[in-house]
Amino acid sequence: MSYASFLPLLKKAGSILTPEKFHERINIVFHDFEADYYDEMHHDMKESLQQQIDLLVSDLLASHPPSTKNLSLLDVGCGTGLSTQILLNSELGDYINTISLLDSSPKMLLKADQKAATWNKKYTLLNGYISDVKQTFDVVVICSVLHHIPDLDTFLKQIEAILNPGGILIHLQDPNGDYLSDKMYLERSSQYKSEQNAVKKKRKFSDLVPKNLKNAINRILGRKTYIDKINDQLIKEGTIKNRMSADEMWSVTDIHVETKTDTNKGISLQFLKDRLSNFELIQFRSYGFYGVLKSDLPSHFKDKEEEFILQKQNNGRNISCIWIKNNFENHFG
Repeated sequence: MSYASFLPLLKKAGSILTPEKFHERINIVFHDFEADYYDEMHHDMKESLQQQIDLLVSDLLASHPPSTKNLSLLDVGCGTGLSTQILLNSELGDYINTISLLDSSPKMLLKADQKAATWNKKYTLLNGYISDVKQTFDVVVICSVLHHIPDLDTFLKQIEAILNPGGILIHLQDPNGDYLSDKMYLERSSQYKSEQNAVKKKRKFSDLVPKNLKNAINRILGRKTYIDKINDQLIKEGTIKNRMSADEMWSVTDIHVETKTDTNKGISLQFLKDRLSNFELIQFRSYGFYGVLKSDLPSHFKDKEEEFILQKQNNGRNISCIWIKNNFENHFG
């Protein structure tokens, strides 16, 4: 997508920054504040991500087992370090010797540092972007990141440049652009939502208060959400003059997520194949067949989700892939 798509929001928010700088500051401030809540907010990811990484690693080891236990890993957009921790829990963990954790958010890196101190691995913290990385790596993991990137063409070229020949690329937890309008996926999602709505608690009086009014009242009373705090910081530093709603912020941070815009619905496997033409796709997998992750599902839905995953059905909400960069002379047979 083009950064120019942010221009209407820049005007509404009263920002004088370029679209590129606006995107950068929103993301950094957003994720700095989210760092304190991230693991709690995304607790549902642990079960699904561990399973997906375990399956992808199994696919890799069945066809291209590493011949050394001295692999270097780069976690791009590492956040709190959750994806690296999950990867180290997999069979590939024994092959990884050194770790670099890259994120544009200093506070996310502080959280990742706390996790990394328990891994018994050599690790480095990198505050910046993939364009700042000068060394190369044997493994790159990108978890819940691709949908944040406006210019995926350039980003994927940068990923290729920092991977050694025969290097492993793992990415997961991004919206499945090929199947978000799939009839069966929509039917499953609708079935799940219908059952959830049927068991919702009775509405309270406070539920009838418009959300924007409720938020304003909470701010007056000093009960600020982290979205309020992000707005406070953005206004204080001059990035914006007018407060942004949560959806407006997510339209800047989660730009390829299907619920945020009409023009950028997920990430297509064919798009990835075209941009990663110098890679061999070892395996493509999908999950989130009812529109949410497995840990959020009631048992009867969870059983079906597990069945669809093991069948390698491809019409879930999320995608995960593992690739190897062509030219296998480095570590691989």
